[in-house]
Amino acid sequence: MKKYRCIICGYIYDEAKEKVKFEDLPDDWTCPLCGSPKSAFEEIIEKKKKKQEEITEEETDELRSLTNEEITYICSNLAKACEKEYKEEEQNLFTELATYFEKKVKAESGDLEDIKQANKQERKEIASAMKTADKNSDRGAKRVLTWATKTSNMMKIILENYETKGLDYIKNTKIWVCDICGFIYIGEEPPKVCPVCKVPSFKILEVK
Repeated sequence: MKKYRCIICGYIYDEAKEKVKFEDLPDDWTCPLCGSPKSAFEEIIEKKKKKQEEITEEETDELRSLTNEEITYICSNLAKACEKEYKEEEQNLFTELATYFEKKVKAESGDLEDIKQANKQERKEIASAMKTADKNSDRGAKRVLTWATKTSNMMKIILENYETKGLDYIKNTKIWVCDICGFIYIGEEPPKVCPVCKVPSFKILEVK
């Protein structure tokens, strides 16, 4: 029997407990916790820990300069994390930094393929940052990056669904975004609790 994990909220589907194989679930089955589609689940595969000598150079993080987009994204997420911890002074400082670097970023519009490529690059950079946070045992950064990973994965799924269904995917429904972690939900009513950062529904705002 296998187990599958929702890449958005972390819900685990255990075939042994559910008595139904994951592959036998209907295509329109959704995560009972966050409503994500079946495609948002990945099989849980236990990996053996690598010995230090087996780690390749490609897996070693290299220092590089961050882009203005990356700095904006990091500061914005840190501001949201501070808000959740009720650290108003730190929140305001990170918000100021995010605003400063955001002004340096030139607004560019792109087609769906451009957005998909940007999302792919974002997920790659978040994964790289997570390795650095793991290496340095930075719990604060790991928490923010965990949020970023889940919201970025959700964006990937939304883009794939939009590409398949077109405007019908978001027609006659509402779009909600968590003001703390960026979780995106498509439906008439938002979840009672954000499945990513666990804040109550009043922090999940409708996109007008």
